[in-house]
Amino acid sequence: MRRAIALSGGGTKGAYEAGVWKALLELGIDYEIVTGTSIGAVNGALMVTRDYDLACEIWDTIEMDHIMVDGLNLTTTIEGMYNQRDAIRSFLKKYVKNKGADISPFYKFIDCLIDEEKVRSSDVDYGLVTVSVPNLKGLELTKEEIPRGMLKEFIMASSSIFPMFPMHRIGGELYLDGCYYDNLPIDLALKMGADEVVAVDLHTTPQHPNYVNKPYVKYIVPSRSLGTMMNFERSVLDSNRLLGYYDTLKAYGKITGFTYLFYQEDLDQYRAEILSFVSRVARTESYLTEGIFNKFVKPGDGKRLCGSIEEHIPREIYTRQDYFIGAAEICGEIFGLPKEEPWYLNEFGENLLDSLISSEEADLSLFEGLGSVELASRLAELKRKRDSKYIVGCIFHAYRVGKVDLKEQLGLMVFVPCELAAALFLLTMKGSVS
Repeated sequence: MRRAIALSGGGTKGAYEAGVWKALLELGIDYEIVTGTSIGAVNGALMVTRDYDLACEIWDTIEMDHIMVDGLNLTTTIEGMYNQRDAIRSFLKKYVKNKGADISPFYKFIDCLIDEEKVRSSDVDYGLVTVSVPNLKGLELTKEEIPRGMLKEFIMASSSIFPMFPMHRIGGELYLDGCYYDNLPIDLALKMGADEVVAVDLHTTPQHPNYVNKPYVKYIVPSRSLGTMMNFERSVLDSNRLLGYYDTLKAYGKITGFTYLFYQEDLDQYRAEILSFVSRVARTESYLTEGIFNKFVKPGDGKRLCGSIEEHIPREIYTRQDYFIGAAEICGEIFGLPKEEPWYLNEFGENLLDSLISSEEADLSLFEGLGSVELASRLAELKRKRDSKYIVGCIFHAYRVGKVDLKEQLGLMVFVPCELAAALFLLTMKGSVS
C-alpha cells in the first residue's frame, strides 16, 4: 500500500504541519508520496528529503524578515493591528509604489532551504500545485514533470499568494499560488498512485468535506483556529505546532477529547466509572416526567442534563465515553483547568477535587425540604451571587450526605444543568481517585 501526505497551503499556519510530522514519526507512519500547495509545497519538499530536524529549526526561528521587507504581522486582534498602524501606512505606500510586497528575502529563504538534487534523488514522490496566468489554469506537477533546475522556481510559484505576494515569473510565464486551484492536493496524491492519503488541512472547516469520511483518507483538521496566514508571533507558531502534534495523535486514537485532551489508553481503564456516570445521568434525566414537570414533559422529551453535555460534543451520535468526557470538560472549564497539554484522568480528577470547597463552606440549606418555587428562587439568587465553582461544590456535598431527593434533582436539572453535570462527574471520580 502506498501512503501519501497531502499538505495544505496557509502561510505561517504551516507550523501546524510540522507538529503533524512529529506525531507521524512517533506513530511510525511512513509515506511514499508527498503533495503540497504553497507552504505545504515547502514543508512537503522537506518531508520528501526527510529533513525533520531542518523543518524544526525553520519553524523555531522563522521571522517576518525571512519572508518580506518591512512586512506586516497580521494578528487577529484590533489591538495588534493598532500597534502596527505606522508600519501599515509604510507597507501600503511601498506596496503601491512597487506594485506588490518586496519578497526578495523569501527567494533567498527558499534557495537556502530546498536541496533540489536531494528531492529528486529521494525515493519519495513529490507533487505541487500552482496556477498559470492569464488563463488561470491549475497545474498539478510532479518532480518528474518539473524541468531540472527549476524546482525552487515552481515552489515559489506555488507560494505566490497574489495580491499579497506578486505573481511569480518563470521564463515568459506568470504563476499564482496553487490555492486558487487546489489548496489541499488530495486528488493529486491519488493520481500519483496513493492508496491512502493523510490529508493535513489548515482550516477548521474542511476544504474538501467530501473526503472527510472516506475510508482511504485520514483527514486531519485543526481543532481550533490557527489564526491568520501571516502571523509570526512566536507564541502563535509554537502553539499551532503543538496543536498539529496533538490533533494527529487524536486522529489516530492515541488521545481523545473535545476542548480538553485525555490519553485514550488511560481512559480505557475507567470503563466502570464511565458506565456508572452515564447510568446516573440517565436515571436523573428520567425524573423530568415526575412532579410538577409531568404537565409539560412527556417521556423522552426535555433532555436538559444530556443536552448540556451534548453541547460540548461536536457529534451527532454519542458514546458513553463522549458523555463522560463532555461532563469532565464542563467541570474542567468551570474550575479553570488548563487545556494545552493532555491529561491523565486520575490527575485531572485530583486537581478538580482539590479545588472543591469544603463541606463546611457549602450552603446545604438549599436542600432542606424547600418547595419547588422557593428552590427555583434560591437557585436563581445563588447564581447571581456565587460562581459556578461554588454551586458545583454545594451540589457535590449535598449528594454526599444524601440531601438531594427527586424534587431537588429536578430543580438542579432545570436551573443549573452544567453545574449538576459537573457535580455528578466529580461524584463518580471521588471513588476512583487515589
